[in-house]
Amino acid sequence: MDIIYIKKQTKPGNSAVFRYVVPAVGIKTSEGTRLIPHPYGTESTTFDSLEETIEQVHRAGYDAEYDTQHYPLPMRQNRLPTKKSKASGLGIVNDAIPSLHHQLKDSSPSVISTAAWALGEFRDTSAIPGLIHALSNEDAAVRKNSAEALAKIGRPSLSALQAALKDKHWLVRHSALQAMIDMVHIQPELVVELLPNALPLLKDESWLVRSQSATVFGEAAKVFQALEK
Repeated sequence: MDIIYIKKQTKPGNSAVFRYVVPAVGIKTSEGTRLIPHPYGTESTTFDSLEETIEQVHRAGYDAEYDTQHYPLPMRQNRLPTKKSKASGLGIVNDAIPSLHHQLKDSSPSVISTAAWALGEFRDTSAIPGLIHALSNEDAAVRKNSAEALAKIGRPSLSALQAALKDKHWLVRHSALQAMIDMVHIQPELVVELLPNALPLLKDESWLVRSQSATVFGEAAKVFQALEK
């Protein structure tokens, strides 16, 4: 994972005020989005707070580092507690579910993204409506984690994904196809039930959806051919 190194500097004309500087790699600012092809480009963007800086670096798809402290993107591969701690800890962990549902409505894409990942680890079926709604979020990490969470939940999410594949919003259709791609590698037997709904998307009006649909069928073919061997 590439890391964006955050630098702190005094504000010109006022040495008592600090601001935080990062390379401008696809980071959104009030003036629009500035795209720099390499994460260590010479141009930069400044922010007034460290929290906002880390937020924007994460939205650009990079880990952040400031003053030797590492701020990674939300992890999606963590494991649940070991058997030894499961009995005593899982009850407390489950107490977090209502708050995680609330976080799906947070204003911060990083919070929503992490909450979606966590709810996927819980296989929380009650989170399905919130995760489906998150499929239309403008933030790519939110959509990706929500799609993966739905794939992990599995069968209970099938009817919602079938509807999402027919949604009017191209982002929802695209994200539902991402969930299918994830599901191919988690529970391929469930993907068979979704493939008929995905077939028309090979001719979708959005080229991004058409491309994603082709990926679904390619991944499915690869997995099912391997299972036959």
